[in-house]
Amino acid sequence: MNGNKLSFDILFCMRNIFYITGVNGIGKSTLISQLAEKLDTSICKIHDFDERGVPDNADKVWRKSETLHWTRVGKENLIKGNSTIICGFMKFPEIAESLEKEEVVGKICLLDANEEIITERILGRYIDNPEGVLDLNRAVGKTPEKFASDNVWVSSQFREQAKEAGYFIVDTSDLSPEEVGKEIVNWIELLE
Repeated sequence: MNGNKLSFDILFCMRNIFYITGVNGIGKSTLISQLAEKLDTSICKIHDFDERGVPDNADKVWRKSETLHWTRVGKENLIKGNSTIICGFMKFPEIAESLEKEEVVGKICLLDANEEIITERILGRYIDNPEGVLDLNRAVGKTPEKFASDNVWVSSQFREQAKEAGYFIVDTSDLSPEEVGKEIVNWIELLE
C-alpha cells in the first residue's frame, strides 16, 4: 500500500468491473467519496450510476440502458488497463445481461440495511425539503412514504438474490460511511 491508496500494482493485477448496488438510502452515493479517498482514481475509475442524469419517470428501459452504458465504459477502461467501480441502483439480472452482451466479467456487491434504517434514511431526505419531494415525484412518481416502502420491499428481494448468487454483501445498518468504504476496499483487495 502506498499511503491510504491502493498501489498501482494491486489495482493493475485486479483490473475488473465492480458493480455496487442497493436500494435508495443504503449509502451508495456516500460510498463514492469514500472510495475516491481510498483508491487511486487514476487507475480505478469510480462512477455514480446516475451521473448522466435521471429522466422523468425513470423506468426499466432506462435502467437497462444505463447498466449497459456503464458496462461498456468498464470494458473500455479494462482495455486501457483500468478498473471501474459503478455505484447505483442496478438489478442483478440486468448487470448479468450487460456483462454477457459485452463479453466481460464483473464482480458484484450489495449494500444492504435493515427495514428501519432504509425507511429512516429515505424519509430523512425529504423532511423540510419540498424541492426534493417534487424531484422525487418527477423522477419516479411517488411520495416519500411510498418510495421508502417500495425500497424496503426491493431490499428484501435483493438480499435473497445476492445470498443465492454468492455476491458480497455489506450490511450498512450499523456502519459509518468510512467503515463501509473500508469493507469495500477490503473486498476489492481480496479479488486481486
